[in-house]
Amino acid sequence: MADLTHLQSLLDREAKSLQVPGAAVGVLFDGAEHVLTTGVTSVDAPTPVTGDTLFQIGSTTKTVTATAIMHLVERGRLDLDERVRQYLPDFRLADERAADELTVRHLLTHTGGFLGDIDDGESWDTGALAASIDAYDRLPQLFPPGALASYNNAGFRLLGRVIEAVCGEPYEHAVSRIVLEPLGMSSSFFFPWEVATRPHAVGHTVREDGPQVAHTWGLFRESMPEGGLVSSVRDQLRYAAFHLGASGEEPVGAATRELMQAEHVPVGVPWTGIGLPWLLDEQAGVRLVTHGGNIGNLQLSAFVLAPERGFAVTTLTNSAPGKALGNLVTDWCLEHLLGATPQAVRLTLREPTPEYVGSYDAGQWTFEVDEHLTARFVLCPELVAAGVEGMPDMPLALVEGCDDVTLAAAPQRAVGRFLRDDAGEVAFLHLAGRAARRIRDTSR
Repeated sequence: MADLTHLQSLLDREAKSLQVPGAAVGVLFDGAEHVLTTGVTSVDAPTPVTGDTLFQIGSTTKTVTATAIMHLVERGRLDLDERVRQYLPDFRLADERAADELTVRHLLTHTGGFLGDIDDGESWDTGALAASIDAYDRLPQLFPPGALASYNNAGFRLLGRVIEAVCGEPYEHAVSRIVLEPLGMSSSFFFPWEVATRPHAVGHTVREDGPQVAHTWGLFRESMPEGGLVSSVRDQLRYAAFHLGASGEEPVGAATRELMQAEHVPVGVPWTGIGLPWLLDEQAGVRLVTHGGNIGNLQLSAFVLAPERGFAVTTLTNSAPGKALGNLVTDWCLEHLLGATPQAVRLTLREPTPEYVGSYDAGQWTFEVDEHLTARFVLCPELVAAGVEGMPDMPLALVEGCDDVTLAAAPQRAVGRFLRDDAGEVAFLHLAGRAARRIRDTSR
């Protein structure tokens, strides 16, 4: 039995230091489940976080959507390489050729090529997802399907609509029936009225005087397939155990789970590759199958599997610094439980040049890159009006000999890269897994 006393101490200490009001951690190691908690669900109504507290898990939901898709593939109701229009005949994109070529596999691997971060509506109507998809003919096509991986929330909305069309029922009902119920995930929900009557965490903004409750819900109905699941750390451990092969053949079998965790698209940074749709990485020779989520910089989560070691760790938090807390928890587990201590590396850097200066459009925000290679996040007015928390400036540095970029303050690994067009001109900033198109050159 693993002794996680030191991990509990780290969790308590770092949550307080980082101003994360509450967090829940689940660890699966040597066949045993461990749940650690700290803090409170809300600073306004402080109730202790427990293993049953519900958190919004954000984009880890994409792997649940993908599990439902692969269930349908196993049963011959979907084909990974079939065109989306086979299931949604009226589907349109701004680029007609791209719409005709787009496949289910493109969507699962974030290689659809159309703008991936789009505005959210405020509807809970059954038809909200279909209505959102009907507006995809206004999305810019950044590159042809299959040409480049760029993290794509909109693609998972589309997968959710495919599930609806094939199953003949709303996305949430289909996924609950196919995935949640067979796995015994009885503390996982999509709708706020289901969450409201159960112990749950609320999101917080962090101000100079400390964390403050954000009086807002996360995502609305059209966004459920990309990030809408609310879950407990105990349910996340059930989900992890299934994907590690420890709990049967439903909703998908072992061969399908392995297929989902295999590399389908090499990436390089910030991950080594993309599965279906797991984000793949490694540390000290240990292969990692990961995801995580961010709901408006208010609730952040991490989810990491090491399949060959039968290991999983998940961290659920209720403020923006929860991302850093999740990284600390994951790193502690990898080092102390798996012996995967990262080697100290310092990349060789080079000075920035004016050719990288400019504005790069990611859809819901732009990266404003200055002559020092600091990327400033500028949220679109709709997100500002909705109270979405911005991100701090990101000082970047160029890696010697290429267009890769690293964090200037911690140049241990590349976090993104600039991409060039056929003429050799800088055309995209690929950062946070997304290809943001250059819309303005401000170097002159």
